[in-house]
Amino acid sequence: MSKAISNTSPLLYLFRVGVLDWLPRLFDEIWVPQAVVTEMEYGRKAGSDVPGIGNYDWVIIAEPRNVPSEWLTLDLGPNVVPFSL
Repeated sequence: MSKAISNTSPLLYLFRVGVLDWLPRLFDEIWVPQAVVTEMEYGRKAGSDVPGIGNYDWVIIAEPRNVPSEWLTLDLGPNVVPFSL
């Protein structure tokens, strides 16, 4: 199997269709930046139906070491900036 890096959208949509638990069956490791966890927590506090992604033991929270400059655009916020391992 392999490793996966995710932003908020795939985790949110998989949760909403009831198949978020498939991820650890498909990948050995699932990495997310702290910004994803923070965004999900904000959504939960606002009353949205989102997972408490930081509570899943199969999620590895990691920060990017670097972000290539071509990925930085004006329409992306800190919660959607891709990262490399």
